[in-house]
Amino acid sequence: MSGVRLEEERVKGVFCHSVRDPAYISMLSRYRRLLFSVYGPKGSSILICNAAGQETLAASSSEIIKQLPFAHPTIKYINALISAQNAACGLNGLYTGALCVRLLEEALKCEDDIPYPMVSEVSEWIISELLDILSKSPDEVIMELDIGDMKQISSFVKTIIGAKNCLNLNKQAVDDLSLNVVKAFLKSIPNEYSSDGFGHVTIATQDGSSTTHTRVFDGVLYREPDISPERIERLRGQDMFNIVLFTVPLLYLDGQEESVHWRGSGTKEENFINKVLPCLLSYMKTRNIHILANQKPVHPVIKFELEREGFLVLERMGTNLAEGLMKVSHCHAISNLSNLPLELDNAVLGRLTTVEHIVYNGKSYVLLDHVEGCVSTLLLPVASPSIVGTLKETTESCLAALRMMVVDGKVVAGGGCLEAWLAGQVSHLINSNMQHLTEITDAAPHHVVKVASIFLRVFIELALQLGGGSSSTRFDWSLDSVFHHLWHTQPKIVKEDGGRCSTHSPLNSQNCVCGLVKEEVLKYKHNGLWHPVEFQLQYNITGPRSKSSKYGRNKAGKSPRSADGHSSKSNFEGTWSNDSSVSDFGFHNLDLEADSLEEAGETTEEEVDSLEKVVNSQEEELDSLEGKLDSFDIEEDMDSLEDILNGTAEPNQVQDDMVPKAKLEAQAQEALYDSFPAKYNAIRLALEGFTQLFHIGQCVFDK
Repeated sequence: MSGVRLEEERVKGVFCHSVRDPAYISMLSRYRRLLFSVYGPKGSSILICNAAGQETLAASSSEIIKQLPFAHPTIKYINALISAQNAACGLNGLYTGALCVRLLEEALKCEDDIPYPMVSEVSEWIISELLDILSKSPDEVIMELDIGDMKQISSFVKTIIGAKNCLNLNKQAVDDLSLNVVKAFLKSIPNEYSSDGFGHVTIATQDGSSTTHTRVFDGVLYREPDISPERIERLRGQDMFNIVLFTVPLLYLDGQEESVHWRGSGTKEENFINKVLPCLLSYMKTRNIHILANQKPVHPVIKFELEREGFLVLERMGTNLAEGLMKVSHCHAISNLSNLPLELDNAVLGRLTTVEHIVYNGKSYVLLDHVEGCVSTLLLPVASPSIVGTLKETTESCLAALRMMVVDGKVVAGGGCLEAWLAGQVSHLINSNMQHLTEITDAAPHHVVKVASIFLRVFIELALQLGGGSSSTRFDWSLDSVFHHLWHTQPKIVKEDGGRCSTHSPLNSQNCVCGLVKEEVLKYKHNGLWHPVEFQLQYNITGPRSKSSKYGRNKAGKSPRSADGHSSKSNFEGTWSNDSSVSDFGFHNLDLEADSLEEAGETTEEEVDSLEKVVNSQEEELDSLEGKLDSFDIEEDMDSLEDILNGTAEPNQVQDDMVPKAKLEAQAQEALYDSFPAKYNAIRLALEGFTQLFHIGQCVFDK
């Protein structure tokens, strides 16, 4: 209990003295800028100088957390979320941290106008609804990836590699790396079901290489600078090679606890050798062992004596190669020297069918493989040592994403299109549930709008960051009215339209940023439009539209037109579902009929009576269609005929409701995909982490 109270006091002290202090917001801003500096296609490496004066280049969340010590509990909590995401999925850790800290930063700025409990309640409702919508795999942004289609799989891997601009890889190098990552992964999949799951892909690098082409090898590729081909030639003629693996150094280290009894007049190191070497020689000869491998160093004397007896010694393999060797040979490593004879007797030896000397780019390697093994090695040539860590980590992320894809083949639109869609969902949720929200939270509509604008703004910022833009280039981007994906737009056209939905196509772009929505599909199949990105939620505080505005007529008596000149009333009015109104998504800037007679200008009583007669006659005409509507496939959420009629624009609107539902169909070769399970987990961690941090601050102030 004392530990709990102590932790509570620490958190309480942090929030009491700094959450409302401008310095706290400034700290979050600096941390956010740090994450964003390495995030997205325009991200770069950052130079970190630690307290010891060592300089390190970092270009990933794991490197930042490892190299920089953070003292503030808030930042430590966010870093824990990042580490949890990296450990669970192997990617999107940076995304988790950026989303969480940006939401917290914006939410804390609302304190002057809105009470903390109100911000918390509205935020939690939005978060719950968004996670619920995402869990249902909406067709606008999620699709099944065909694991048998090499183009789709390569595009999936390219999305991850392309997010690391600091690698400085040209298109040819990215294509080559993506293809070989997929090849290496496919070689690690067993032909038959195995309880061990996937095989293993070891990642090796070749520094100072003159080529950028990667290479895939079957088995484990071990690099030994001074290896002699003659030692391997001695093993020729064998059909099977026995191997023993150690994961503990075979040398004496000061301070280590061993059960070796130091007898004799020699030093402890000499006594260690005299005790271990005879035991190893006897055991390897008796068990017919050909290779001794060690994840860590082997004493030079022990190595020399073993090689003089004809054994092959492979040391300093590292964790990655040692794991691969265990997978390919099915051996169990010896990790304790406390009772070496007993450990050797109980050891599980491994078996190999291939031990081969290979020279690649002028460097010597030993290839270790088994005919039934599911292990491959991906050799990455590296021109600059500064990117070795980032390149290996990015490759590991690709392999982790491929493993998740085999388990769950769902992918989500990348390049910022998912974030743009999420912003559209926030707008739709608020405009559709404003009355409900104000009732359960006791918040005024403008307070709800302000809180919702936080989520909309953050999602749009993330979308532009992933798409290669920024908030200062707003008019370079647009969203479509059907899928709500992100598009490159001609700034001049959007500015001339004054922020209204544009009938013009995006400039020099036949697809959205992720490449999954084609321009012709949006125009001719869904009658879609484009509108500029918004950083503020658009909501009509005065109330819902009158029935007369439902008919979608503008002042000239014409329906809004899409890019092909056809009427777009049904598709533009329905985005998340076909029965949604235009105002639900903030598209109320269209030049439609005025919301009221007063807004339409001065009218006479005769004109009012005439208009009422027209409306009554149209309602009677719509009522007569009740029998005909039964033949149509009306959505289940239409509670009554009145709801159906209120959701239509004209009597013939029933046919327009039959327009195909927005669903990703295009599978472009250069499309940008993200793993849906990994992205969903990242979003969930970020949103729930933001809720917890904000709730702690609220509870502290309540006290």
